[in-house]
Parts: sequence; structure tokens; C-alpha cells
Amino acid sequence: MQSLRPYQLDAEQDIRRMFAAGYRRIVYVLPTGGGKTTIVASIIRQAAAKGSRILFLAHRQELIDQASERLAGLGVDHGVIMADDRRARAAAVQVGSIQTVARRGMPWQPDIVIVDECHRIKGKQYERTVASMSNALLLGITATPIRMDGRGLRPPFETMVNGPSMRELREMGYLVPARTYARRTPNLAAVHTSAGDYQVDELELAMNRPELVGDVVAEWRKHAEGRTTAVFAVGVTTYR
Repeated sequence: MQSLRPYQLDAEQDIRRMFAAGYRRIVYVLPTGGGKTTIVASIIRQAAAKGSRILFLAHRQELIDQASERLAGLGVDHGVIMADDRRARAAAVQVGSIQTVARRGMPWQPDIVIVDECHRIKGKQYERTVASMSNALLLGITATPIRMDGRGLRPPFETMVNGPSMRELREMGYLVPARTYARRTPNLAAVHTSAGDYQVDELELAMNRPELVGDVVAEWRKHAEGRTTAVFAVGVTTYR
């Protein structure tokens, strides 16, 4: 069993302290790569050992698989609630697809509900599902506790616990320093801000220019071919 990093142990203690203080719906924030799923898997293991029933919810198969793998690595008996998934089984810990759980419901009421990428909790499926489990403790985890539509996360959440920042994780040696390559600095003079962030539609137009984007595949091959790669974009509009 892999040992938790010092800041992950701190996260467990901070989350428990907030629940002990009377908060029932908490968001924990940690940058991508910090190991949020590892933290909650450890919390689940300890809660399950005390007899709690726990439901972990996510919206993508990759997140569900990741959570299941972490729990298996800790020896936590669990099932998976997802359409046509062979890991379905009766257990006090369930890792569920929000789409499937919202459609089927649960045969029992959980004591703890954990929501991955919890900035999505304002969606109708999450709102309906979480409302049906109102007696459970609620823990949300995310790297980005903001929404593109500007809506806040309260309700359902009451308070937020912050882990170390990306800079702090780099200084600790857990994330590598980032190097940036850019063909040209974008002109954002015409891009307005709302709720402290850029207007996405205006930013998308400003960024989707040949002099900025260039030949993305050629640039990737030049600087990062053969390396694990994550791709981010301003928007999801398909240009033809």
C-alpha cells in the first residue's frame, strides 16, 4: 500500500476537522496531479472500516476506473455502478456513474457521498441525486472550484478546504516545472471579463488564429513527441 504524501495526510485531517466542526458539505481543492483520488480513497477505506456506506460519483469512465483502481490498491471491497460494467456487485462502497445512478437510484442510502469534479454539481442529474441523499455527508473534490457559467457551488456546499497550490507542489518536488512554447503573444484587448475571468466566446475567437495555433501537430512533434500529453483548449466549438 502506497504511503500518503505529507500534504495528503494533512488533507485527510483538515477534511475530518471540518466535518467534526459541524460542516456537512465540503469542497476539497487540489491542483491536477496532486492526488485527489488517492486522498479520498484513503478516506473511504477508513470510513468503510467503521461501517459507513459510501458512494463515489463521477461523470466519466476514466474517473470511475481511476477511483476503482485506487480502492482496489487499498484493499477496499467495492462495486461499480455503470451500464454493462462487469464490476457490479453488492458492497458497502460503490463507485458510480452519475448518469447511471441518477437513472437507477440507489438500493440504500449512503452515509457519505463523494463527488469527483464537483464543479459539475449544478447539473440536473447531480442536483437531483444529491438532494435524494440529503442525510449523507457530502465531500466534493476538484482542481477548479469555479464554473464557466459563473454559478457558485453554494448550495449544496457549505465550506471549502484548500490544499497546496500548483507552485507549492512544484516546490515540494511533486510536480515538474512547466516550460511554455508560444509562437506569438495573443492580443486580448477586445476580450472582456466576467466574474473575474475572460468571456469564453470572445477568448475563443481571439485564440483561434493561425498565427497563434500554427501547426499544432508539428509543434507537438517538435517539443513533446513520445511524451504523455494532455490537451487543453479555450472552447469546444468545431471550426470547419
